[in-house]
Amino acid sequence: MTSVAATTAEVLRGLDEDLLEYISGAVADEGDLLPKEDLLELVVPMLEEFCSGDEEKATALASELWTRLSGGAAEVEDTSAPRALATAVRMDDIADPTVAAVAPTTVDVKNLHLSDVNDSKSKASISKKKTAAKEAKEKAAMLETMTSQVHELDAELQAARERAVRLQAAEGAGHMGSLQIGPFQLPNPGGGLDLLDDASCILVPGRRYGLLGRNGKGKSTMLRYLAARRVGGLPDIVSIYYVTQTVSLTQEQEESTPLEVVMATDIERRMLLEEAAALKDGTSPEDQARAAEVDARLVAIEAHTAEQRTDALLKNLGFSQQLRSRQMKNLSGGWRVRTMLAAALYSKPDVLLLDEPTNHLSIDAVLWLSNHLATDPAWDNRIVVVVSHDRVFIDDCCTDVLHISGVARRLTQSRGNYSTWAKRRADQQKAKKKQFELRETKRDKLAAYTQHGFKYGGSSGQIAMQQKMVKQLDKLDQETEAETEELAALEEDEELPLSLQAGGLLDKPVAQLKEVGFGYKGGELLFKGVEFSIDTNSRICLLGENGAGKTTLVKIVTGELEPTAGEVLRASGARIEVVNQHHGDQIDFDMTPLQFMISKFPGNGSYDHEQKLRGHLAGCGLSAVLQGTMIRGLSGGQRSRVAMAAVSFAAPHLLIMDEPTNNLDLEAVEALANCVEEFQGGVILVSHDQYFVSRVAKDIMAVANGMTKTVKSFEAYKKNIVEKLSK
Repeated sequence: MTSVAATTAEVLRGLDEDLLEYISGAVADEGDLLPKEDLLELVVPMLEEFCSGDEEKATALASELWTRLSGGAAEVEDTSAPRALATAVRMDDIADPTVAAVAPTTVDVKNLHLSDVNDSKSKASISKKKTAAKEAKEKAAMLETMTSQVHELDAELQAARERAVRLQAAEGAGHMGSLQIGPFQLPNPGGGLDLLDDASCILVPGRRYGLLGRNGKGKSTMLRYLAARRVGGLPDIVSIYYVTQTVSLTQEQEESTPLEVVMATDIERRMLLEEAAALKDGTSPEDQARAAEVDARLVAIEAHTAEQRTDALLKNLGFSQQLRSRQMKNLSGGWRVRTMLAAALYSKPDVLLLDEPTNHLSIDAVLWLSNHLATDPAWDNRIVVVVSHDRVFIDDCCTDVLHISGVARRLTQSRGNYSTWAKRRADQQKAKKKQFELRETKRDKLAAYTQHGFKYGGSSGQIAMQQKMVKQLDKLDQETEAETEELAALEEDEELPLSLQAGGLLDKPVAQLKEVGFGYKGGELLFKGVEFSIDTNSRICLLGENGAGKTTLVKIVTGELEPTAGEVLRASGARIEVVNQHHGDQIDFDMTPLQFMISKFPGNGSYDHEQKLRGHLAGCGLSAVLQGTMIRGLSGGQRSRVAMAAVSFAAPHLLIMDEPTNNLDLEAVEALANCVEEFQGGVILVSHDQYFVSRVAKDIMAVANGMTKTVKSFEAYKKNIVEKLSK
């Protein structure tokens, strides 16, 4: 049993060191290994958190630990007890349901023949193929289940919207009062403690709420629970529309155009038109009277202008005429999300829930959306709740803030936009820190006095004073403990470190574009006559509508595409790296961050090289635990950090960032902006995040109508867009 600690560390590789020490000390009782059932009961709950709530994986790990510690002794299988997986799962694989490590077996080297080796290899190959097939089948089943759940939720929400419309029609008006939401619990989808405990808030018509909080703390989950009416306080008569970050379409929607999909969300119009058609041939006085009522209502809701209004809405969100007439199945995910955003705005629900609505928008469309929500009279008596990483967008369109504290598991609300909330929170942090420091100083003085020793000799007055101070010290300790928790909740929004390694400055341009033009075969030119130079001091931002050619221009700079006209000169030896919003193109989800970095930068394979990679990942805000967690089990923001860590380790002279903020929260966007400002190399940026662009960009280039045009400043670009919106 002398190797309990080493074996535990090997089997549970990647687990927190303190927890490893505790487990290795607890699994052996006075030198004897605990019975398997007792060990599982002790260890499995500890491992579930690191297995994303998956009890089966946690049980498999605990079973592997017992087997290794017991010397691999055979045991009769107890079918009533928790059963281990067929193959053991290491801590490196905790977030991946498909990867398993095979337990070591003893091999008789003396009696091993070549035929045995070949046979072993053949069997291993067959076994590997079977495992891969099984894993693929499991993944497909999981995907099918998830898709089915999404469709079920969509159907549930659609039925709820139709029910609300019918109730409003029957009662003559919609619900216009404030909504008292909760109290409610918000379960953690990954298992463990609830994300929110005893949460409640009041939603008032005419107010627009920005829902804030760190990634993974429950913002999207809360929107889903509001949409599904699982929080209490949402009567059936209230219509709700929820726009998610991803879209799942029905077969009918797949075959429809964006125009048709948006118009179909006007449930009242559809129901009235159906009723009007049914009453068309009616001859009874009742039918004729009802037909007149239906016609009057159709006029009141301007049903005859539905197509024109829908067309204008799609145009404002960046849809060209070609895109507006294309079937949904032929649109990218980004344009599908835009379509659903248009549908939500068009339907004008009592409660509008938007989850990262700006992710797939150009800056032009972002500015239009914030202006629309803030100024259109339609939203004066409706409620809007928005999750967004764009603080300028929240500032421009939100009147209130809802904040989720992950540390306190508490939901709070306050009047004012993001800037008002952030200033108030910073003031609270400053005041609380000062109060904490003063209390600690007072505590130290009291502690010194109580340790003086008067109780062993001194006047009765001195002894009484010491006893009084002991009580004061106990009270201070209790207050300090409470304040420590409160301070931790206030400081949870502070960002983890992030650094980007650069190749350093060059005395020549990294790339030069001369009269560059590009067009795909059989199509029109996306742009022509493009000329600009990029050096290691450049901070260039490309702005323009999606599809204008920004990403294509970036690919020409990197050499991924060659221009159809003009030329691109690239400096010999200059390193160019790209970080974008599509992590699947850059990182392997079936690896841990450390494994991925080792695969990309193997070095000499030494321990020192691995430690260097670990240090680099830590510098990008990835803790030791996260470094050993499967990438598919990380949040979007954490995956972004992995991608940036890999790009940074290559020490590029030019860093190209294509929508890098899409998976980050507000604080992470600020940290990234700070990091890019200090980056000792050139930067080309494609982004819709106004705050990030204003912090990072020195030169603005607008890409539109087949041309690139240098703009004086980002503020000038915004001003031009806003002026167009006001006309």
